[in-house]
Amino acid sequence: MTVVPAARGRRRVLAVLVAVSMTVLAACAGKSSASDGGQSFAVGIPAFFVQNLTPGSSGSSYVDYAIWSPLTRVDGQSGKLEMLVADSIESTDNVNWTIKLKPGWTFQDGSPVTAQSFADSWNATALGANALTSNASTSIFAGYAAMNPPKGKPAAKTLSGVHVVDKSTLEVTLVKPNALLPYILSSTTFAPLPASATKDLKNFGTHPIGNGPYKTSGWDTGAQDIKLERYDGYGGTKALASGIDLHVYQQTGAIYTDFQAGTIDLALLDGADLSKAKKDTPSQVVDVQYPAVVYLSFPLYDSRFANPQLRRAISMAIDRDAIVKSLLAGNAKAATGLAPPTLTGGGEAKCDACKYDPQQAKAALQAAGGWNGPMTLYTYQDPTNEKVLQAIANQLRTNLGIQKVSFESQPIAQLYQGLGGKSIKGPSLLYSGAPYPHIYALADQMFSAGAPLNVTGYDSKVFAGLIAQAASSKDADATTNYAKQAAEQALTDLPVAPLYWPVGGLVHSDRLSGVVPEVLGGARLSVVKVG
Repeated sequence: MTVVPAARGRRRVLAVLVAVSMTVLAACAGKSSASDGGQSFAVGIPAFFVQNLTPGSSGSSYVDYAIWSPLTRVDGQSGKLEMLVADSIESTDNVNWTIKLKPGWTFQDGSPVTAQSFADSWNATALGANALTSNASTSIFAGYAAMNPPKGKPAAKTLSGVHVVDKSTLEVTLVKPNALLPYILSSTTFAPLPASATKDLKNFGTHPIGNGPYKTSGWDTGAQDIKLERYDGYGGTKALASGIDLHVYQQTGAIYTDFQAGTIDLALLDGADLSKAKKDTPSQVVDVQYPAVVYLSFPLYDSRFANPQLRRAISMAIDRDAIVKSLLAGNAKAATGLAPPTLTGGGEAKCDACKYDPQQAKAALQAAGGWNGPMTLYTYQDPTNEKVLQAIANQLRTNLGIQKVSFESQPIAQLYQGLGGKSIKGPSLLYSGAPYPHIYALADQMFSAGAPLNVTGYDSKVFAGLIAQAASSKDADATTNYAKQAAEQALTDLPVAPLYWPVGGLVHSDRLSGVVPEVLGGARLSVVKVG
C-alpha cells in the first residue's frame, strides 16, 4: 500500500515499505555494522526520509524526531500532548500566543536554543524564495501573505506575527483563531534552527545541526549509510542507545530481506512484508497505527452523486471487514469513523453509513432512484489500492446490482489534478494522513471549503461553524468535542466514505527492546534499548 502521509498530504506519498522465510535468520538479526561495543543498532529507511532534514522541509519521519525536538510532542501510544522544549504555550483568545522556553536546551554544536532560533526557523520556512517544502505550514502566522505574494517580490522577509520578546519568550499572532497550535507545533516542521543554518540552507538539509537526542556529521546526496551518534548535551531525556546506523534504500523491497539476513535490526513494514514478518517472528513485530484514513471520495460536483442516499448505498454495500481480512491480511482496521483511536478525538464509532448492510444499501439505492449506466472508480497507481478497488467493484455488482463497474488507476499527480479540475467522474479511493495527531487535523483538511484535500467539493455551513468553534474554543476538551461533532456532521453528509485505518508494523531483532511507535508512524528511536 502506498501510504500518503499527512504533512505531505497530498499526499505525500509516503511509501511505507517495506523471502525467504526464516525465523532462524531473523533471530540472528542485529549484527549491525555499528562498532561501538554493541550499543548501536541499525535501521532500514527509505531514501526520502533523509532527502532534506531542514525543519521546513522535513516530513516528520522518525529520523527527523531523532535529530530534532520541537516545542511539544505527542505520545505515540497515549496521544497525550506534552511540553518538550516549551515550558508553556498560552493564549486567552487562540489568536495571540505567548510561548515560554525551558532553560538549558542547546543545539548539537553547543549553541543555545533560544526564542530567536524558532523565529529564524519559521521565517526561513515562510519565505517563499527558500522553496522549503513545508512553506504552506507557516500560513497560520500573521505576515505569511506578505512573504508569499502571487506575483513580484515579497514585501517582507520575516513574519509580522512572530515576535521575539527575549531569549526565552516568543509572542505569536495567528491569522485566525486556532486552539490546536500546541499540537501543530509538535511537528518537526516547526523545530528551531541554529544561526549558522540560514547561511546555507541547501547544504544544511544534509548536514543538519539539530537539538534532538541524536546528531550526525551529515551525508552526501545518495548516501547508503548514515551514522547517528547520541547527543549527550540533549535537553530532554537522553537516548538509550549510543548510536544508530541508518541504511538507506532507494528501493524499499529489499528492507525485509536485509532484516532477515541480519543486516538491519529495525524497520517499518507494511503489506506483504509485514504479513511475512508477523508469520516469521510474531513476537518481534510492533503494530503501528498510522494517523490516517483510507476512504472513498464522491465527486459531489457530478450530479449523479449529489443524492446522499446514493452515497449511503455505496458505502453500506462495502464489506470493510472482509477487505481488511482477505486483502490486507489484517494490516488495517475497518473504519468506524473518521480518525483512528491514536488521534485525539478519534476512534469512536460515529459513521452509521460505514456499517456493512447489503439490505439497507439496496433500500438506500432505491430511495435514491437507482443507478443507470456504467460507474467508474478511480485511485492512484498502487498494487494494494488496485486490489481493494477491484473488490469494491465486485461488491457493488453483487450488493447493488450495478453491473457496469470498472476502475481506473492513475499516477497520483494526474489523479489529484483531475480531482482539482473536476474531471474525475466517479468515486476515488484515497488516503489522508493527519499532519498533527488530532481529529481536527483530518476533518479540517478533508472537509473545510477550499482545503487542499477537500477534493469532493463539500461545503457545509454546519460543518464550518463547528470546526470554527473547535478552533476558537478556549478549553481543550471543548475543542476536541467540537471537532468530533464537525467530523460527525461531515460523515452524516457523506462526501466521503471511510473504509479503513492503515496499520504498519515495526519489525525488530531480538537484541532490541523498548520498541514503541512514534506518533506519526515509525519508531521512537531514542527509547530503543540494545540488549
